[in-house]
Amino acid sequence: MASRIPWPQGPPGTAPEESAEELYEQAPCGYFSTLPNGMLIRVNQTFLEWTGYERDELLEGRRFQDLLTVGGKIFHETHYAPLLQLQGRVREINFELLCKHGGSLPVLINTVQKKDATGRVVLHRTTAFSITERKNYERELLLARKRAEQAEQVARARTDFLSIISHEIRTPMNAIVGISGLLRQTHLSPEQEKYVGILQTSSENLLDLLDNILDISKLEGGKRVLEERRFNVRQLLHGIFYGLTAKAEEKKLAVHVVVDEGVPGWLLGEPVKLSQVLTHLLANAIKFTDRGTVTLAAHVRESSPESVCIDFRVTDTGIGIPKPLQATVFEELSQPSDEAPQRYGSGLSLAICQKLLGLYGRTLRLESVPGEGSSFFFDLTLKVAADSEPPEVHVARNTATSQGLRDMHLLVAEDNSVNVFVLSQYLRKWGARFDVVENGHEAVAKIQEAHYDLVLMDLQMPELDGYDATRAIRALPEEQFRKLPILAMTASTRVGLEERLTAAGFTDFVCKPFRPEELFSKISQRGASSLSAPEDSRTADLPIQEGAEVEPSPARPRFSLDEFRRMAEGDDEALREFITITLTSAEQHKHAFQQALEAGNLEAFDFQAHKIKMTVALLQAHVLQDALQQGRALLAQQERAPALLQASVRAIHTELNAIIAALREDLRQTAASVEAGTSEG
Repeated sequence: MASRIPWPQGPPGTAPEESAEELYEQAPCGYFSTLPNGMLIRVNQTFLEWTGYERDELLEGRRFQDLLTVGGKIFHETHYAPLLQLQGRVREINFELLCKHGGSLPVLINTVQKKDATGRVVLHRTTAFSITERKNYERELLLARKRAEQAEQVARARTDFLSIISHEIRTPMNAIVGISGLLRQTHLSPEQEKYVGILQTSSENLLDLLDNILDISKLEGGKRVLEERRFNVRQLLHGIFYGLTAKAEEKKLAVHVVVDEGVPGWLLGEPVKLSQVLTHLLANAIKFTDRGTVTLAAHVRESSPESVCIDFRVTDTGIGIPKPLQATVFEELSQPSDEAPQRYGSGLSLAICQKLLGLYGRTLRLESVPGEGSSFFFDLTLKVAADSEPPEVHVARNTATSQGLRDMHLLVAEDNSVNVFVLSQYLRKWGARFDVVENGHEAVAKIQEAHYDLVLMDLQMPELDGYDATRAIRALPEEQFRKLPILAMTASTRVGLEERLTAAGFTDFVCKPFRPEELFSKISQRGASSLSAPEDSRTADLPIQEGAEVEPSPARPRFSLDEFRRMAEGDDEALREFITITLTSAEQHKHAFQQALEAGNLEAFDFQAHKIKMTVALLQAHVLQDALQQGRALLAQQERAPALLQASVRAIHTELNAIIAALREDLRQTAASVEAGTSEG
């Protein structure tokens, strides 16, 4: 064992010197030399300390390969030795060295050959670097990756579970909401009116809870990201206001929108998430306020030519929040009082707002006095769009709130004639001009022929579906087509739908069957100008919303034509047109379902079921819905019994034939009524 060399004494101020032997022995890496056959002939002190051997133990006939694990020995013979002989050197070969007292040491080996004057290899010089810490780090990385993958799988399973459960709960809840809405339109006693009102409010709160649970799941799963697009703040605020006007009118509340004149007309930001936050806050304010006013305000805090900091604030004169509870009000499922869950539903909306604002790095704050009201506020710094319009232009637009949708020109892309008729009834009532096309190809061509303020696009259409049609529109070279609002009309609410729609280029979506006030709100908010809510929109709900697959009850009729008559609003010509369109559609569906079942084509069956979905909802045809579900279940099986498929065809035909017969009789009576009226005239 070499002795340590003392520091040489030199003149003051001179650096101490080290011998080559000292550097070799105490180097931070291991050094050893071997004969060509691997026999160890020299090792440094660092290598001895790593492995735990004495110098004499290694230099008395032990070979380098004797220190290797079984796998290392095989790799030495098959790769290391041949490569060293071929190249004369090897770099960064990973080996596990066996230590004297057990365990192993991971090292990286660099070896070079030393030759004599004749070119004969006389020894190998090797440098070994300990990579224990690197191995531990790699192990931690692998464990972290595995934990992340497991967490992602759990999150995905949770999201899928929430989506499925949400859809399953929506099925009966949509029926409850729809039926309670229909009940309110019948003659009820004051006591019955009270009970139905409680039923409708509670069921709507439960539907809101389902939506909030899905939003929380998306935010926690990291599926919400910020985008930057051009939008008009005034249009966004007034669109939110008009979308909630009906609820405020029910409670006789005064709702005000106050926008600072200094707010630029057009900004760059994420209007969808900003709208979601403000909608939650305004809806909450209306819920928690029984009398007085609710105000949605936007004021400029700081501004420059490039950006503006806006203070958004929603103030109400409602029940207020006690001081001790204000610190926890933004937590999931918290409530301002013990009575609040029974009166207003769950407390997820504020948690959603806080998480959404967290994407901006901002925080939602509040000021509240119990019994006097609350004020929720936050500020956002947004870029000013380069081509921002003067504020007074938008102020002028906002004064024209009594025009409905009269100034708008819409394109409806929908291949189902019943759905087209339903949309047409509402769009005509709201004063909108509109054109109708039956597939995506026609939609792409039509928007290049005329100017439209907004497109209502069905997702499932023949030839070119809504997704591809929207992508084609966005790909057109003109800038106007990239800004054109396109609303998807969809019967799906599954988690991940928004991401897919956004990727395709849609501006927003409306679920089918739709709530008229929601459709109006989306059109007015996404369209070219701020608009007022339609009269009586709160009583114009379709009876059953998206996915209303209602379990049959022995006491219930198999279907009902009442909704057809209600939508016609006493217009016999409109009723006759509606029934005629539905008759033609039902006949077509009979043959289409039969072909899909006999051919075993699940995709074709689903396509037809999607097209007839709104008709089934309007007719409240629960028995037909059951028959369609059973047919789809049969097609989903790998082995399909022909007898069962034929039975499914007969069941679907039986229900459609009954509906067709009833529609024809209604059509006959309507025609007779029209003729009688004409004769009397």
